Amino acid sequence: MQNDLCIHSISKSYRKGNVQANDNISTCFSAGEVVALTGHNGAGKTTFLNQIIGVTKPDSGSITYQGHSLVKETKVARSLISMMPQFHAPLAGVTLRQSVESVLRIKGVSGYENKQLTDDIIQELQIEEWANKSGEKLSGGLQRLTSFAMAVVAPPPIILLDEPTNDVDPVRRKIIWRYLRKLAKNGHIIVVVTHNLLEVEQYTDRYLLMDRGKLIKDSPIREVNLGLSVSNLLTITVNNSLDLNDFPEALDMVINDEDMQYDFELTHKQVPDALNWVLRKINEKEVVNYRLAPSSVNNLYGELTNEE
Repeated sequence: MQNDLCIHSISKSYRKGNVQANDNISTCFSAGEVVALTGHNGAGKTTFLNQIIGVTKPDSGSITYQGHSLVKETKVARSLISMMPQFHAPLAGVTLRQSVESVLRIKGVSGYENKQLTDDIIQELQIEEWANKSGEKLSGGLQRLTSFAMAVVAPPPIILLDEPTNDVDPVRRKIIWRYLRKLAKNGHIIVVVTHNLLEVEQYTDRYLLMDRGKLIKDSPIREVNLGLSVSNLLTITVNNSLDLNDFPEALDMVINDEDMQYDFELTHKQVPDALNWVLRKINEKEVVNYRLAPSSVNNLYGELTNEE
C-alpha cells in the first residue's frame, strides 16, 4: 500500500461551507492501472485532482504516497505528480516544440537529452508537422495535444489528466490512450477525467463516478455495466421538414426547427439501421449532413445517477 496513492476521507467546501465540492472521499490508486474519473460537470472532479497535486488544501482528510503526506508536503506532491489541466496551456509566442522543451528544462533536463525526449513525444503523438508552429496558430485539438505532451514527457510516478482527449481528432485520441496504457505498464499511476464512457470501457481499468461531491462508484471496469441504454447521439441537418414515419427505432428524438436539426438517441444495435436510413436520405437530398458520436456523461448522467 505504501506505493499506492491513497486518499483518506478528504472533504472540501467553498462559500463558507455552502458548496460541498468533495464530501468524505476515500480511494486508492495503484501503479500499473489507468483509472477513469467521471461525473456531471460540477461533480467535484477537478477539485479532487487539485487536492492531490497540492494546489487546493482539503478541509479534512489526508492524501499519502510512499510515506509522504501530499497535503502537508505540497512541494513533494508537485515533484511526484504531473497534471494536465482542463484548459489549454498558454502557448502564445512559443512553438509546440518549445513548449515541451521548456517543461523539460523546468524538470532539469537540458541539452541532447531534452531534444531527444521532445522529439520522442512529438513522434509518438504524430504531430511532427506542427512542431515548429506557434501555439496561438494551432487548432484546439493540437493545443490539447501540446498540453498532453507537456504533462507526460519525462513522466513522474503519478500523472493526472483533466479531459485530455477533448477537441482531439479520432486518430490521435487512440494514440493518447495507447500512450497512457504504456505509461501504466511502465509503473505509473494514471488518473483521467473524461466524459466519454465508450473510451472508459475500451481503455481503462477502473471507473470512478462522482455525484455532488461524493464518490458513488469505484469498481473495476469488468464489474461495471457501462452498456447503458443511451450510448450514441445521431445528429442530422436537413433542408426541409422530414417525414420520419420510416425512421428505424430510436430511444428518443429532439427536433430543432430553427436550425433544421434532428437529434436521435440510439443504442449500439440501433446504429446500423439508422445510418442506412441517413445515407438513403442523403442520396435523396433530404439530409444535408450528419454526425454520430458517443453520448457524453452529460447525456447519460441521469441514467447513471437515477436522476430525472
